[in-house]
Amino acid sequence: MEMSCDLVDAIWRPSFVFKHPRLRSRQWTDVQNRVNALPTTNSSRWRIDGAATFKTRFFALPLDLLDSCCLPPLRIDLFLPDQALYPPALRQSLDATRGVLLLHPSAVAALGISRYLCRALDYCARNKDFLTKYSRLPFGSTIIIDNVVADTTKINLTVEPKYSLESAANSLPEILQQPWVSNVPPDRWPPSIDIFNLSVVRQIHDSVTLLANFKSGSDDFHHVLNELKLLLTTSPHPNIKSAFCGKQAVLGFLLPYFPAGSIRDILPAFIWCIQMSSALIHVLEEGCTFYSDLRPDNVLLSDGGHVVLCDFEQRGNWHEWCPPEILYPQYFENLVANRRRSSDPTWNTLMSTYQHDRPEAVGGSFVHSKNRPWYALSLDSQEKAMVYTLGLFIYCVFEGLSSVRPSIAYHFPIEPEVNFPEFRRTPSKIRELIRSCTVDAPQWDDNTAHHDAPLRKGALGNEPLHCNATGQQAAEIVLDAAQDFWINELEQARKFFNTDQWRTQKFGRDRPSLKEVMNSLKNIQLGTLEQ
Repeated sequence: MEMSCDLVDAIWRPSFVFKHPRLRSRQWTDVQNRVNALPTTNSSRWRIDGAATFKTRFFALPLDLLDSCCLPPLRIDLFLPDQALYPPALRQSLDATRGVLLLHPSAVAALGISRYLCRALDYCARNKDFLTKYSRLPFGSTIIIDNVVADTTKINLTVEPKYSLESAANSLPEILQQPWVSNVPPDRWPPSIDIFNLSVVRQIHDSVTLLANFKSGSDDFHHVLNELKLLLTTSPHPNIKSAFCGKQAVLGFLLPYFPAGSIRDILPAFIWCIQMSSALIHVLEEGCTFYSDLRPDNVLLSDGGHVVLCDFEQRGNWHEWCPPEILYPQYFENLVANRRRSSDPTWNTLMSTYQHDRPEAVGGSFVHSKNRPWYALSLDSQEKAMVYTLGLFIYCVFEGLSSVRPSIAYHFPIEPEVNFPEFRRTPSKIRELIRSCTVDAPQWDDNTAHHDAPLRKGALGNEPLHCNATGQQAAEIVLDAAQDFWINELEQARKFFNTDQWRTQKFGRDRPSLKEVMNSLKNIQLGTLEQ
């Protein structure tokens, strides 16, 4: 069965239960054909720095402008159709299936589709006006390829200027009128910098560009502004990144560059857990808010080897990093958002019951609506949810893992070899601390069935569930395994909504506080740790 953006996006979310019949009725084939007309080396005048949205969005940069330091951070990305729409004869040559889940920039750049895109853009750049017009496009414009064909000269490529993004962005005067601005001392406001005085070095992430380092998301600015607000209204802390601002229409902000990168790919250290505990306490006490996004991807290393917490957009975390009081409401929020796809009265009844019983999120902003489960918690419960994610972070640090378990949606450069709560390297006293932080994790309950393995280690991973299954049969095995997984998960959610803690909205009562976790870490002497 071949990977595609639409397929992974569907299976990754609970609303897959609505889509299962349609996907199962689709005709799936195994593709063995290969064409050799694509270039074997990268184009010399364009560079692919990475990709997002399961490889339907690529970060392509023109080297002619990069080499002359004439490329401001305009965030002009390249968009492609879903992989299922590629001609069958091209999919293998373009690494369409293999590339869907890859994350590491060098691995993405080596894909056949990346070489294909560079060749197509090279052809466009033969027109002398192409790069001139490119450099004048408004921020967040897009290049769209409508068709993927073997002959790159026959591609339908459209450049779409996005004037609406700049006009929709908050201007500095508009930001200064926000209620929270009064909490920011005048000396905390950094100077504004015109993005045309900056030059791109590399696109690190879909919302992070390396210049002097400019952070911006080109989809919308609600979460970027929320992160800027949190950084400005919270006093400085050595393990939290500092904030600097952007342009007249505020499109992002400048941050110091941490060349050591994410600790996801670096060996663990005991002191990092203490520093992370301190950073989370600071967010809770000084910022009077929560941090929902803790995982190794969002933790950087300073030159001195200290952890630095980043990403304060408060969008929420991946499913495997969420405590039950966040995870199960998050499942049903996804179902409710896709309710129009459901014709099953059982699901409709469950969604109606959830909507009736769920607490109201504090605040009614766009950001609040996108992360309702976190915003609906009391401050005490938010702290206990942070303790849960801190426990998982400590687990990853001591086990030397990129995440708590392999994900259906992403491949890391170093994939987890064990899944939470399996221990291989963690000392016994740290294991006890991790268990206390995650005491109510479903994985600790031997009576709870967990069917996550088929989604990742079966046909959607590197090993087929049935080695003799091909084509339509293999597709049905995968889709049915995914359906079984989500039905089981949603049944666990239904049971959770019948518990006293859901009715009282008092969560994590058996978990320690953040300060208790930090004190426990400090009190454990490294010389007395026993495996």
